[in-house]
Amino acid sequence: MTKKYLPILFLIILLFASCADFLEPIFKNGELVIEAIIPTIGFARDVFVSDDFIYIAEDQCGFSIYDKTNDSLIIHYYGSIREAQLIYCEELNNTLFVYDDYARPSKIWTFDISDMNNPVNTFSLSGGTSKVKSMKCNFINQGEIDLQWTNDKIFTKENYCVEEPWLSTSEQYEFPNAIEGFDVLDTLLFVTGEQRGLYITNRNNGNIISEVNTPGTAIDVKVHDNYAYVADKEYGISVIDISDITQPELVYNHDTSGYAQRIDVEGDYLVVASGGGGVYLFDISNRAKPEFADRWDDSDIGYTYDVDMHNGEVFVATREGVYRMLIIQDK
Repeated sequence: MTKKYLPILFLIILLFASCADFLEPIFKNGELVIEAIIPTIGFARDVFVSDDFIYIAEDQCGFSIYDKTNDSLIIHYYGSIREAQLIYCEELNNTLFVYDDYARPSKIWTFDISDMNNPVNTFSLSGGTSKVKSMKCNFINQGEIDLQWTNDKIFTKENYCVEEPWLSTSEQYEFPNAIEGFDVLDTLLFVTGEQRGLYITNRNNGNIISEVNTPGTAIDVKVHDNYAYVADKEYGISVIDISDITQPELVYNHDTSGYAQRIDVEGDYLVVASGGGGVYLFDISNRAKPEFADRWDDSDIGYTYDVDMHNGEVFVATREGVYRMLIIQDK
């Protein structure tokens, strides 16, 4: 080899040595720094974070509630729960919802957490609850909660009465194929349809307005400004321009290690729980083109199930517990 090629060879070697993953750039805009590790007895399958508390679904070990101010355990609850996979809280009504996939039959448990040291099981819903993929709730008024979930091809919305625990005013929308995650924006319902991509639906009647295919298997979605960010399983993340809901357009895709399965967005950042690929942080200052910022691999934090962003912090649910991380901005 002649000497004139040596500098070029050196630059190539230096470039490849600097890259942890060829899919990721060298320079970063933001960094995930671990603040605390919240231990769990079981796998942390799902996490929900509010201003003051952290709620964790711990698989075969029930659920736990932590005080967010000091990461101290308030309660670890087993009860009759066989496998807690999803958790969501409506604090204004002191009501906690926990999905138990392995109960006989599968069910959504409800708990009165007025006294967090002593959760009281008030109701359990079974029927249309087998293999629930996503679950959320919203405050309607004092004493009434809007509970929503997906299972198989069905999106279900129920009104939950707190004072006399009961579900009423059921609305069910059937889709052409199995659905998973969803997000709601005003009168629009965005639903991930696995190999069919993303459905945009009228929330009031369930009519499908449009759909757009994605490269992978659409698992979860988060809507931010005029874009829908999709956890696209084997193809990482996909970005869809929804400024015209009748003609949504796939504008970007970025592969990740592992399977992207949960996604969240806040401000100028997007985070992805990518299973065996750990957790990814993206800068979305350019909404249409997320830029890789940082990553913690599963070898560092464990297999990653879920992620929740809250006031600039990232909470990552893994087989090793919940990692509480802070986004340090470099720019």
